[in-house]
Amino acid sequence: MNVKVGNSTFIKNLNQKRIFKLIHKEGPITRKELADNTDYSAGTISNHVKALIDQGFVIETEKGYSSGGRKPVYLTVNPDKGYIISVEVEVTRVKIVLFNLKIKVVAKTVFPINGPAQAKETISQIFSEIEKILSEREIKPDKILGIGVAVPGLIDKEEGLLEFAPNLGWSKVPIVKYFEDKYGVPVVLENEANAAAVGEKEFVYPDIKDMVYVSINEGIGCGLIFNGRLYRGAGGNAGEFGHIIIDSDGPLCHCGNSGCWETLASENHIQKEYQELTGEENVEKNEIYRKAIEGEDRALSVVKQAAHNIGLGLANIVNSLSPRLIVLGGGIIEADTLIIDTVQSILKEKCLLLSYDKVDIEFTRLKDLACLYGLASYVFNKSIDFETKKN
Repeated sequence: MNVKVGNSTFIKNLNQKRIFKLIHKEGPITRKELADNTDYSAGTISNHVKALIDQGFVIETEKGYSSGGRKPVYLTVNPDKGYIISVEVEVTRVKIVLFNLKIKVVAKTVFPINGPAQAKETISQIFSEIEKILSEREIKPDKILGIGVAVPGLIDKEEGLLEFAPNLGWSKVPIVKYFEDKYGVPVVLENEANAAAVGEKEFVYPDIKDMVYVSINEGIGCGLIFNGRLYRGAGGNAGEFGHIIIDSDGPLCHCGNSGCWETLASENHIQKEYQELTGEENVEKNEIYRKAIEGEDRALSVVKQAAHNIGLGLANIVNSLSPRLIVLGGGIIEADTLIIDTVQSILKEKCLLLSYDKVDIEFTRLKDLACLYGLASYVFNKSIDFETKKN
C-alpha cells in the first residue's frame, strides 16, 4: 500500500524559513538574539516567531537569567513537529534511523541483506521496517518531513538513480522514484561516503573548511569537503579514491584496473587475505579484528599489512589535496588501535612535509551513524523548501 502523505508539515513563508533555520541551528535563542543575528526588526521577528509557534514548529522554553526586569524567554525547535528517516544500504545490511526535528535519534533498526539480494526485494523490506518503526511509536505518516537514502556506489543525483554499486551488484536502480511513489515526501539519494562527510562536518567539525572522509568497508569511498562544502566534481561522483593505483602488479579490481587502493586496503581484502593465510572460510571481519587485538599472529599480520596500504592511499590524498583533516570511518574503525600507528608512520614517511604538518587524522566520532546524520542534514534543508505534493 502506498502512503503518499501530501505532507502539510512545511514552512511556506520564506522569512519564517530563515528564522526557523536560525532557531534550529542556534537555539535555545531569544527573540532579541534573533533580531541581532538577522536584518529583521524586533516587530518582524515577533510576528514570525508567533506564526512558527502557532504552527507548532517552535516552542518557548526555560526563561533565562536576568539581572533585573523580566527574564528573557528562549525559543527552541519543537522536536515532535516532524521526523526524518535516514536509510543506509550497506553490502551486508541496512540501517534505518528515525530522527526528530532536532536531529536526535528516536529509533534505529538494522537488518541483514541475505546473499545477493535484489534491489526491489531490499527496498520492499525497507518499506516494511519503516512502517514498523512508525507504527510502534504511533507516528502518523504525515509527520515525515523527508527520507534520505545512502548507497555504496555511483549515483546520478539529477535522475535520482543508483548507477552502479559493484559490491552490491545493483545498477540503474531508480531509488528516488521508489521512495517518492511510496511516501510523497522529499527524498535525497547520496553516496554513503559523501553523506558521512556531511555528517561529520555538520555535527562534529562545523569550523573545518577542508576535510576528507574516508570510508573503509567492503570497498573504499571518500567524501570531499572544500571551502566548507561538499565537492562533487563535474561528473557528480568526485572522491573515488578507492581506485587510485598503489600497486600496478596488484590484484584485479572490478573497475578493470589492477592494484587499486580498495583491492589492497579494504575489509574485503582483509577477509580474503586472512582466509588464504589460514584456510578458514567464512571468517567475519569482526572475528579477525578480535583475534588481532588478542595478538593472534596471522590476524595481526593481515591487519598490519592493510594498515600499511591504508597509509599509502592516505598519503596520496594528503599530497594531492592537502586537507586540514582526514576522518577515517566505516567498519575499519573496529581496528582503530591496531592500525593508527602504522598509518601515521607511513604518512610521515610518504607525505610532503608542508602538507603532513597541516593535516590531522581522526577516527569518526559519529561511529556507524555518520552517514545517517549526514542524510538527516540533507533532508532537513531540502524539506524546509519542499512544495507539498498532491495526491
